[in-house]
Amino acid sequence: MMIKIPKNRAIELLEARLNDLNNPKTDLIALKSRIKMDVESIFGFTSTQAMSIIGLSTLHFDDPVKITKIKTTFQQTLESFIAFINDFNIIDQEKIVISEEKFKELYTDLLDRWNSLVPDYNKLLEDYQVLHKKYDISLSEIKILEDKLDEKPILLDVIKILFLGASPIDEVRLRIDQEVRDIEARLKMATLRDSFDLKSEWAVTAQTLQQAMLERQPNIVHFSGHGDIDGIAIEDTLGNSKLLDNDALGSLFELFSDKVECVFLNSCYSESQASEIAKHIPYVIGMRSSVPDEAAIAFSTGFYSALGAGKDFHFAYKMGVVSIKLEGVTGSDIPVFIG
Repeated sequence: MMIKIPKNRAIELLEARLNDLNNPKTDLIALKSRIKMDVESIFGFTSTQAMSIIGLSTLHFDDPVKITKIKTTFQQTLESFIAFINDFNIIDQEKIVISEEKFKELYTDLLDRWNSLVPDYNKLLEDYQVLHKKYDISLSEIKILEDKLDEKPILLDVIKILFLGASPIDEVRLRIDQEVRDIEARLKMATLRDSFDLKSEWAVTAQTLQQAMLERQPNIVHFSGHGDIDGIAIEDTLGNSKLLDNDALGSLFELFSDKVECVFLNSCYSESQASEIAKHIPYVIGMRSSVPDEAAIAFSTGFYSALGAGKDFHFAYKMGVVSIKLEGVTGSDIPVFIG
C-alpha cells in the first residue's frame, strides 16, 4: 500500500481527526465521513482501511455504550494509520541508506576495475602515440613522393589514333574497310584496350585531313590508301585521286610535332614520304614498294596487337612483319621503320 500525499501532511490529518474524536461536541456520523475522505486521500479509494471505516455500524450512535465502543474503534484505527505511516517512513529511510551502501559498493568495485585497467590503458595510449608518430612520418614521405611525381612529365591517359582512309574512284579499290575493322577488333581484345581511342576519317581530302588533325589532336596517324614515291593519294571534291606530295606532308606534320609520336603510312612506295615526315616525328613507318592488300592488313593487325599489349613502336613494327610471315603472304620485307 502506497501513501499518496506527503507523510507529514497525512499524519497532521489523522491527528486532527483524533482531536475531533476527543471533542464531546463532535458529530460521530460526520466524523466518520471525514475520516473516510482523509483515509482515501492518503491511501487511495480502494484501501482496505477505508473500507473498514465505511463498514462501521451507525445504528447505535444513540447508545452510550455503543458510542464509546465506536470511538475506541475510531481511535485505534487512526493510531494504527499514524503508526503505519511512521513505519513506512522508516522503511523508506532504510531503503535510501541501503541504496547508498549499494552505490558505494558498486563505485568501489568500478574504481577497482578501472585501476586494474589503467596499466593497459596507458600501454594503449603509448602505442597510439607511436602509431600517430609513424602516421605523420608516412604522410611526410607520401608528400615527398607526390612532389617528385609532380616534377615528372604527365603521361598520356589515352593514346589517340587517327585512321585516314582514301580510295579514289579512279584508282583500284582497296580493302581499307577490312583493315580498320581488323584493327578495331585487335584493340578491343588488347590488355590495354581502355588506353586507346581509335577514330576514323574516310574519303580523306586536303580539307578533311587538316580538320581531323586539328580536332582529334592524335598521337598516332595511320594512312591507308594508294601512293607512289612522290606522295600519297587522297581525294578531291569529286572523289578522284589527288596527290599530296612529300614536302606538303612534311610541312603538315611539322605543325603537329608536339602531339604526334608515330605516323604509319600503309600505302605503296611511301618510304620517301616517311623519310620526309621523320624529320619532325619520332617514329615513322612506310612501305619501300607496292604492298598487297593481304600484307598491308596483316602488318596493321600485328602492329596494333603489340601496341595494345603495351609494347613500344619498334617492337610493334617487328610484330607486324612477323604477322605477314605468319599469314603466309609475300611482302614481309616491304615495311620500313624509321625512328
